[in-house]
Parts: sequence; structure tokens; C-alpha cells
Amino acid sequence: MRRLLPAALTTLRLLLGPVVMLCALANAPRLVYLPILIAGTLSDIFDGVLARRLGVATPMLRRYDSVADVVYYLLVLAAVWILRKLVIIGNARAIGLLLFSEAAAIAVSFVRFRKYPATHSYLAKFYGLCLLAATIALLVYSASSWAITTLVVVAVAANAEIIVILLLAEAPPVDVHSVFFMRRGGG
Repeated sequence: MRRLLPAALTTLRLLLGPVVMLCALANAPRLVYLPILIAGTLSDIFDGVLARRLGVATPMLRRYDSVADVVYYLLVLAAVWILRKLVIIGNARAIGLLLFSEAAAIAVSFVRFRKYPATHSYLAKFYGLCLLAATIALLVYSASSWAITTLVVVAVAANAEIIVILLLAEAPPVDVHSVFFMRRGGG
């Protein structure tokens, strides 16, 4: 049963995305988002930690984790759209750049390896923490453009590193700490 815990935490994140959307559609109080967003990020952190400790960290589980991240944060973005439409419209180009950098990393991975990327670099992990901070700032504290601008800078840097890792690797890279720590030809 313990071996299923990492996949359960990843699935929890997939389920929290629709919860965020439903809260936005129901115009729930802003503080409701705080525990949901924190739970989503904690599930993202601990699914991998537990998978490694329990010896179940497979490339398939790591890719499931990556897909869950994208689905979860797209639903969070949709909730931000519902609640903070003017901030999103005012930052449409920046958000477009962020989404383009995400799509580019996925496209490079599919072109090179026919697989979803699962690099999980330190910079990508930092980007995940910045996503948490930005979404809390936007949804809970009604922050303005600064949260999006900061997030986009980190996102583009993280996705650029992922693309470089994907281009340098000979096999589908999984859990590569940084492009600077890559062994020749792989992760």
C-alpha cells in the first residue's frame, strides 16, 4: 500500500485542479485557495521524495507527475482568469511567453524522444515554488502584474534549461539536476 502513496499524491494534485476551478466559479472566499494551493505544491514535492525513498520512482511515474503538474496549473490559470481577468489581460503577452516556453519544452521532448519531459531540474523545482507564490499572490492577496512578471522570468529560464537538457541528452532524461551537472550524452 505504501508503494502507491507517490501515485496517490500525484493524483491528489490532479483532483485539486478542478477544486480550484469550482471555487473560482462559486466565487469562494479568497482564503479558501491558500490550503488548496499549498496542498497541491506539497503533493508535488513529496510524491517524488516518497517515490525515491520507497524505490518506486520509475520514468513512467515521473512523467505522470509532470503531466499532473501541467494539468493542475492550467486549471489554476483558468481560476486566475475567472477571478483576476483584468490582470491576466494586462499581462497576456507575458503569459503567452510562459505558455510558449512550456509548449516548446514539451515539443522538443516529443520530437527528440516521443515522450513527455521529466527532467525535474533544480531550476524547474524553483519554478514550481514560484508558481505557488504567484498564484497565492494573485488569488489570495489580489497582487498585480509584478507576480506574473517575476513568474514569467523564472519560467522562461527553467524551460530554456529543460530544452538544453533535452537537446544534449542521448536518451530521455529523467531527474537531471541541472544542465551543468549532466554527464556526457545523458542525465
